[in-house]
Amino acid sequence: MKNPIISIIVPVYNAQNYIEKCLNSILNQDIKDFEIIVVNDASDDDTINILKSYAKNKQIVLINNEENLGTGESRNKGILFARGKYIGFVDNDDWVEKNYFSSMVKKMEEENSDICVSLKIENHKGRFSKTHLLNPTNLKEIVFVQRTAPWAKVIRKEFLIKNNIKFDKTRGEDIYPAFLSAYLAKKISYVDNTKYHCNIRQGSISRRKISYEDYFEIKLYKKILDFIRNKEDEAFFLPLIKERSLISFDFLYKNADSETRYELLKEYEDVFNLIPDDILKIYRAWKIKRFLDNLKTFLNATCKHQPTK
Repeated sequence: MKNPIISIIVPVYNAQNYIEKCLNSILNQDIKDFEIIVVNDASDDDTINILKSYAKNKQIVLINNEENLGTGESRNKGILFARGKYIGFVDNDDWVEKNYFSSMVKKMEEENSDICVSLKIENHKGRFSKTHLLNPTNLKEIVFVQRTAPWAKVIRKEFLIKNNIKFDKTRGEDIYPAFLSAYLAKKISYVDNTKYHCNIRQGSISRRKISYEDYFEIKLYKKILDFIRNKEDEAFFLPLIKERSLISFDFLYKNADSETRYELLKEYEDVFNLIPDDILKIYRAWKIKRFLDNLKTFLNATCKHQPTK
C-alpha cells in the first residue's frame, strides 16, 4: 500500500461536542492523499462511539489508549503509527480550513523545509480574533515562542525521528520539542493563505486552575538552558528562552493562589538564579511592554483601515 503524503494526528479526550466538526474539517480537505490517526485517550463520555463510526472510513486509523496517558504521550503514539512523509496535528476541539494541509505540504515540497507554520484564528466565547505571524523574518522565534504548540504546524516526519523529538508527559509537553524543532530545523516555511481555527474553551487543560505539579513546566527551561549553554547559537536563543519562559510564568502566576505563587517564584528562582523581587520586576516590565506592543499593533491596523476622505 502506498504511503500517504501526510499523517494528521488528533489526540482525543472527552470531545463528544467537538470531535465531529474537527474530523469533518480534515476529511473535507482538498488534498486527498492523507491519513488521520485518531488517538482516543481513554475517553469516558460518548466520544468512543462517535469515533467508532468515523473509523469505518479507510483514511482513519483509530488507536485506543487503555488508560489516560495525556496529550503528549498520545501524540507520541500517533507519530509511531504515522506512515506519511509529513505530520500535522489538530487538537480535538479545533478545525482547519479546506486548503489547510494542501497549502502547507505544497510550501514544504517547494522549499524542502522541515517545518511549516500557518496563521491561526482564536475563537474565544464566540469572538474571533485573527493572529498573524508577527515576524516572518525570524521563523525560529515563531516556532518556539509564538507557535509553541504543534498544531498550526506541519513537520517532516524524518526530522522528528532523526532528532528523537518527543512530547513530554506533563503540562508544557510541547515546550521542549518546540525549542528543539526551532534549534535544529534547517529550513522553516510559513503560509498566510489558510488558517487553523483554535477553540479556546473553559475546562480545557490550558485554561484550568493550576497546582504545584504544573510547575514542572518551569523546570523545562533549565533543560533548555543546559542544552544551549556554550552552543554557537546561545546568544540568539537566550532572549527567546526568556520571552517564552515569561509566557509560561504569566499563565501559571495568573491562575495560582497565593501559596502556589510562592512555590512558582521559588521554581523560577532555581532555574534562572533570580531572587523573587527581581523576577516580579522583570515580569511587570514585560507585561507593560507586551501591552504597549499589542496596543501599537492594534492602532497600526486600525489606522490602515480608516476610510480616506
